[in-house]
Amino acid sequence: MKKLLTIFILIFSVKTFSQDFYFSGKMNYCTPEHADSKKGFETAFLGLKYPQYYGGVTALLLKIVEKDPKYCDAYFMAGYFFRLQEMHKEALTLYYVADSLAQNKASIFKQNLAIEFMKFGKVDKARQKYEEMIKYFPENPEGYYGIGNTSIVMGDYDNGLKNLKQAENLYNTSGKVKDDLIYMYGMLYTLKENYDVALPYLEDVYPTYKKDDGYLSLYALALIKVGKSKNDEKLIKKAQKTYDKVKDKVIVPEIRKKLNSEFG
Repeated sequence: MKKLLTIFILIFSVKTFSQDFYFSGKMNYCTPEHADSKKGFETAFLGLKYPQYYGGVTALLLKIVEKDPKYCDAYFMAGYFFRLQEMHKEALTLYYVADSLAQNKASIFKQNLAIEFMKFGKVDKARQKYEEMIKYFPENPEGYYGIGNTSIVMGDYDNGLKNLKQAENLYNTSGKVKDDLIYMYGMLYTLKENYDVALPYLEDVYPTYKKDDGYLSLYALALIKVGKSKNDEKLIKKAQKTYDKVKDKVIVPEIRKKLNSEFG
């Protein structure tokens, strides 16, 4: 099941839900000891628009934390800039320090740390951070969403679905439910082999994911299973057409095995 991480989970990790308020630079979770530390921290946000300056901004933030070692926000933003430069080991380390220093005050720190854990296959550690989000920020849907995400690999699909429902309820209070969440419902129900329930969810997000091989492999499997169970030639033909798009692509071995048994 580990390969599910690289093919499926990261599509959700990189599409995390809005964190815009923090990135306005108008708030801190830790108070800096030096006034110039805060000024440098606020300056760093200007660099988000200019990739050519990411290295310089990162260096600035590292100097701030060297001078102000309890300033959790500067650690977090240094980690964030490392992530933007695809330097994930460095990002993971700095996110970990930031989360520790924040003493459970910053859900955004826990969420980004969980994402980095997932990139390294440390799903159990990511799960722990999402559980902490639920404990300390029960009105934040992203902790529940994260539990659903980790359940793809951990295999506790019912637990994932329960948490997705909670996330959906919370998202509904603030706006439209994201396609990522709908897709995850379809994915979990497919992995659970409840294809009749999975298919409508997968149908709903087809316009968004129709070029994604992972999605198409699940969609083809749900289509053929439901088509055969209902003796529905239209669904079976649609399944074959969908399968033809991914039959020569790299997809999750467990899904490949099931598709091969259906399509020969």
